[in-house]
Amino acid sequence: MTTRPGYVWDATASEWVEIGQAAVLAPIKYQTSAPSSPATGDIWIDSDDEVPSVDSTLYYRWTKTMSGGETSLSGTDNNSLALKYTPGYESVFINGVLQVRGSDYVATTGTTVTGLTALTASDVVMVESIIAYSVGDTYTQSTLNTMFSPITTTGLVLLNTTTVGTTVSSIVFNDVFTTTYKNYLIYFNTDNSTFTATGTLTFRLRKAGTSNTATEYRSNGYISVSASLSNDSRTATGLAFARTNTSGGSRFASLEIFSPKDNAKTGYKYDNAGFDGVPQQIAESGNGFHNVVDTFDGFEIIVSSGTMTNGTIKVYGYK
Repeated sequence: MTTRPGYVWDATASEWVEIGQAAVLAPIKYQTSAPSSPATGDIWIDSDDEVPSVDSTLYYRWTKTMSGGETSLSGTDNNSLALKYTPGYESVFINGVLQVRGSDYVATTGTTVTGLTALTASDVVMVESIIAYSVGDTYTQSTLNTMFSPITTTGLVLLNTTTVGTTVSSIVFNDVFTTTYKNYLIYFNTDNSTFTATGTLTFRLRKAGTSNTATEYRSNGYISVSASLSNDSRTATGLAFARTNTSGGSRFASLEIFSPKDNAKTGYKYDNAGFDGVPQQIAESGNGFHNVVDTFDGFEIIVSSGTMTNGTIKVYGYK
């Protein structure tokens, strides 16, 4: 059993002196402030319900002076605070004496205390408790995983970076198209590339490790040099999306692939620009689709004539 701090009046020192529990034989006064005119030997038990620097949403104190005869506690206290507590984390004091949970009282509802021995008028009852605290505006671990996981983002996600080697005639990408992403961006940087012949870079879709060479690649395109449709094709075996030449120069190209895993007609769009080594500026753009309902998981880039050395190809996925 524990009690509130006890104080005895020291007439010589003219002050209240805290005393140990053993010295408290019969409390005379139980109040929230020191008596104004104490006599030698008076005992004062501190029942102040103020808790400095403690957040009431975490620690709660309910104090009420009884009328007499009560066997349960509920409602508001002397300070108009409603009774509340976290069951199992409450402490009940009667005139400073700690009561035994489950024996002297029952507290299971969070708002009422029952099972008390009938109280006497002027008894002071105190209920203290740690209150469960709910943190607002927070994210769960699952929410954060969804927000920051690369496989669920709605922006571009880098899936593959391939550096072109020496004298290659084709570059193969298997298993880069999945159901995780609906569309894909393929970016080519051939700024430091060299070609052994004039021709084109051609794109073909792949499935299960095999390139599709059916004459079903439909497209049309525009070249700024001739200012005309230069790639109008309805029966091609691949999409020619950029030119190659032996005289050097710079070229940057992008190729977007739409819905390759949707068991539908796969769409595509391309853009590229650079210097063709003459030198003259070149800009090309076009679009089209593969005229077969199917699913594809990869692609191949073919150098139509000769070979290619150096260059970088990056594949991004997006929703």
